[in-house]
Amino acid sequence: MNDSAGTSVAYQDFGDNDVTVIGFNRRLLAALYDGFLVAFLTFIIAFAIGFLGIFIDMFRPTSDARMQAIILIAGLIFSLVYFTVSWGRSGQTIGMGLTGIKVVRTDGTRLGYGKAFLRYVGYVISALLLSLGFLWIGFDKRRQGWHDKIAGTLVTLSDDDFAGEEATFTPSDSGSSKWVWIAVWFVFALVAPASLVGGALWVLGPVVRRALQ
Repeated sequence: MNDSAGTSVAYQDFGDNDVTVIGFNRRLLAALYDGFLVAFLTFIIAFAIGFLGIFIDMFRPTSDARMQAIILIAGLIFSLVYFTVSWGRSGQTIGMGLTGIKVVRTDGTRLGYGKAFLRYVGYVISALLLSLGFLWIGFDKRRQGWHDKIAGTLVTLSDDDFAGEEATFTPSDSGSSKWVWIAVWFVFALVAPASLVGGALWVLGPVVRRALQ
């Protein structure tokens, strides 16, 4: 199997069925697509909640923190449902569909909603621990992040089908791109935890400020 730079890379597990496991580059692109989609739809949800709040008088200065908390929780719930349902039902989010990849169990079968939820939990863990769980993708022979290890999943090409069959797993990228992954990791290590902490401060800030007054 050749990567985009023409370098042949392979990691054989067993069998003659060649399955391409996807590296960081295409997975990052799919994550960006999904990130923009989730952010946009979360904005729509927040707008709808805010519009409703006008009628139930939630925009008073004394209730700002409560309103912010509701919006943040609604966004988190939407993100959880979006990824869990997408992975559990078809193995693909919209972003993964656009980039021609899917997530499956290590035996090639569909995740189901339980495994999909576990993978989402693993996503959060991968992000919180300085995004090291995502960096791991670039160095793992099967291109599994920590969330994949936790849930027992692989990311493959959409048309690869090896359910119940023995397979040889071939990375879609070469080991020479590890430095690129490390550079991207620095961005994720700063952005992902900062976003989570920033969201918490955004919600809790008014509450702490009032408590100190």
